[in-house]
Amino acid sequence: MPGIHEDTLIALDLETTGVNAKNDHIIEVGAVKFQGGEQVDTLSLLVNPQRKLSSFIVGLTGITQSDVDSAPDWDEVKSEVAEFISGVPIIGHNVGFDASFLRSHGVKPDGLYDTMSMAEIALPAGPEYSLGRLSQRFGFIHDNPHRALSDALATRDLFLHLLGIIEKFDRSVIEQIKLLGEKAGTPLGALARRILDGDDSPLLPTSDSLTGIDPKELSQRLRSSSKIPSVEPHKYDQDEKDSQRVEEAVDQIFGEAGSLEKSLNGFESRPEQVEMAKAVANAIENEEHLIVEAGTGVGKSLAYLIPSVLFAIRSGKKVVVSTNTINLQEQLIGKDVEITSGALEEFGEKADLMRAAQLKGRANYVCFKRWQNAVLSTDPNDVESKLLSKLLVWMRDTETGDRSELALGRLTPLFGRFSAQGAIMCPSNEGPCFLRKARNQANASNVVVINHALLMSDIAMGGGLLPDHDVLIVDEAHHLESAATTHLGFSVNQFQLENELRQLTGNRGHLARLAATISKGVVNALDASTNIAAQATEAVEAAIQNASVMFDLAAEIAASAARGSQQQSEIRLTEGVRKQPIWSDLEIAWENANARLLEVSEHIGELCEQASATKDSSAEELVLDAYAVKDSVEAAVTSLRQAIPEPEDDSVYWLRAQSGNRGTNINGAPLDVSKKLNQALFEGDRSVILTGATIAYEKSFERYRNSIGLDSGNDLVLGSPYDYKKNTLIAVPEDLPAPGDPGFANATADVLVDIARSSAGRVLVLFTSISALDNARKAISSVLGREGIRVIAQGADGSPARIMRMLAEDGPTIALGTSSLWEGVDLQGASLDALVMARLPFPVPSDPIVAARSEQFEDGFGEYSIPEAVQRFRQGFGRLIRSRTDRGVFVILDNRIVTKSYGVKFQRSLPRCTVRRVSTERLFQLLESWRDGTFE
Repeated sequence: MPGIHEDTLIALDLETTGVNAKNDHIIEVGAVKFQGGEQVDTLSLLVNPQRKLSSFIVGLTGITQSDVDSAPDWDEVKSEVAEFISGVPIIGHNVGFDASFLRSHGVKPDGLYDTMSMAEIALPAGPEYSLGRLSQRFGFIHDNPHRALSDALATRDLFLHLLGIIEKFDRSVIEQIKLLGEKAGTPLGALARRILDGDDSPLLPTSDSLTGIDPKELSQRLRSSSKIPSVEPHKYDQDEKDSQRVEEAVDQIFGEAGSLEKSLNGFESRPEQVEMAKAVANAIENEEHLIVEAGTGVGKSLAYLIPSVLFAIRSGKKVVVSTNTINLQEQLIGKDVEITSGALEEFGEKADLMRAAQLKGRANYVCFKRWQNAVLSTDPNDVESKLLSKLLVWMRDTETGDRSELALGRLTPLFGRFSAQGAIMCPSNEGPCFLRKARNQANASNVVVINHALLMSDIAMGGGLLPDHDVLIVDEAHHLESAATTHLGFSVNQFQLENELRQLTGNRGHLARLAATISKGVVNALDASTNIAAQATEAVEAAIQNASVMFDLAAEIAASAARGSQQQSEIRLTEGVRKQPIWSDLEIAWENANARLLEVSEHIGELCEQASATKDSSAEELVLDAYAVKDSVEAAVTSLRQAIPEPEDDSVYWLRAQSGNRGTNINGAPLDVSKKLNQALFEGDRSVILTGATIAYEKSFERYRNSIGLDSGNDLVLGSPYDYKKNTLIAVPEDLPAPGDPGFANATADVLVDIARSSAGRVLVLFTSISALDNARKAISSVLGREGIRVIAQGADGSPARIMRMLAEDGPTIALGTSSLWEGVDLQGASLDALVMARLPFPVPSDPIVAARSEQFEDGFGEYSIPEAVQRFRQGFGRLIRSRTDRGVFVILDNRIVTKSYGVKFQRSLPRCTVRRVSTERLFQLLESWRDGTFE
């Protein structure tokens, strides 16, 4: 049969008045008809929607009201569009959007191909799948984005490019993509079928025919990539290094003309880094604890990594490094470990004795068995089909199985169904396992990099997740208390629990399939297993119904709280709340739900035991999935019991009711984590090093020590080597309304426009709430857009990482971010010209944890909220100057920093900078003079 390259196809794009196909209207059609690489025809039409265009659509597309007012109505062009696409499959980037508008406008497409889905499969690592980004990446001409014909031409080019990638997949892979796609009725399945139609080669049975992956080949690949010799102590010849302390080696490595300077281009010796490295070495060798606050630019990661690695390879002991963010984890493994190796090699150590590995929690690794079971045994929907296909392509190459290698985006919540988190009861050490490989590598290494989440999970489980180690280094240590609070607490979500239970029911649910497996393996077992499955199904339906009553009552209690919004209401479960009449109803509902959930768990366990006893190899993956649900149900049972009838005195509990499909959450968290952290981290023999850029408060570690339960060891505060006085201007517009006063939001928008204009570069604005960010985005986008200044916002334009990638590009840009952008993701290869803080980052006083912890102090605001805000303020400020050559402006729009008595605490928390208090009228002139060098 002729191949897809001989088909006539149409790449199509529509511009519309909005995203709702039922209520919005098409305003432009662009289409290109082609066969292979030959263009056959094009279509480009403007359409009058008979309504006013929003400023957002005008700004996005460049289509003006006068453009559409003079265009024909849809009824006048409908037949021309229908005739152009008749009988020919259409291609779109997220083609479902275009197809839905065509159908709502009376035109039925004849077949669909989607370049968005093709890109998600062909390029599993992403990092981005927008048409503009992909066109830029592959060098396609796309000179008029968000105009229909330009987008259609770019879509055509992208389709041909991605088709070329997919056609090179092994046939067994394309066959599996076809099967998964056809089960879900997706354009991807249709594309794979059409590719195979043109492939005349016979499909020979092979070991990967069933799923597209050969388990034996994957197992061999994982074994080959994880061959790390076990760690042994460094065997030295008799020389002076035998008796040299690690602390004594620091000067020779970090000092002027030292090993680092010789092995690392551009390295400059810094006194602060030398002092920190000596302190770390001394603490490790003396088995002491150490807290180090190291300002930006000290180079703290090398200051703790080099002495700890030197200690490890000389002694044969193991070091674990824990970070809060994945970015720092990746930096340590991908960059700093290599620098350390080079420096130690230059120093004369056998650096090849350093074995470094990264270890993450179960949820980060894909489980091959769960994926294989889903491919062979389920009828996936369109989203599940896409993720299963994406994982298939990725697992043909990955050596880690770590989801951080994937660009998951909207598929992220679904990944958990195929992660090792659900393989806790895995009975076998046979077959490919990414988690096992990661743990084996960690056990065979002397430097293991983890994150705080895994560290806290290990504490919560009483150990067993981490390899035994002699030194623990906690970077980004200011997050230790919050990480402990989160991971030692719980949150039971209504819809998440219901979805877990729904996986058990139906003809293709776990219960029915377990019963079928049992009946195959045991004579006369059909009736018994079917009966158990029927009983279990009844228990599941009863559990869902009773849990729904319980969550509805919880939502009613949350809604009764005086505060809250249309999107969310929240209430802390105080003694007063528990004495309300409705609380008795909630406890009764809990009792009913609890009994049914325990029944479900018991039935799952019974069926799993019987299925396992059949020794049917195909049952193993099914049992894994069922046990994953059982584990989730039992965790929910334990948490709900604690939150409702049996609360603990040293914990805080709260209800959160959310609109839409987010459901109600019943939450709990420890009020004080210091005792737990003290027992788990500091009471043993190992040395613990805690470091970060913002740990001390008012130059004291007392508050931090109390929060984490550390009462021994040494403290060290090291300032930044950067010249903030010369390179940083702090500007405070004094005449702005105070936050919360009338006019603050409008005044903020006006000032942001001035700042973006005056900087003519990269501006990052930090907000403390999403609503304030959205209001500012709406107010400034069209104004700045007309002046060629791009406005991008976290959420509306992507994740924090994507926002920072966009900000790093050339051209004047103002980026708006909230909580996760206050620290963490750095600009790559670029610097900020201005950093703006919309308001001082006080914790929300009504937040249940904040409220409960504030009550532990005589002056909750002064002793808890202000210190928390000052530390967050310092973290935000740290985004501005990231190298010696950076130069920028820090604008604080919250005048409470100069009008309130507590403002001085914020002022004194920053390094010495150039400061100006000005009126909003003079702000533009001040910033412009700073930029052009005429500032005095």
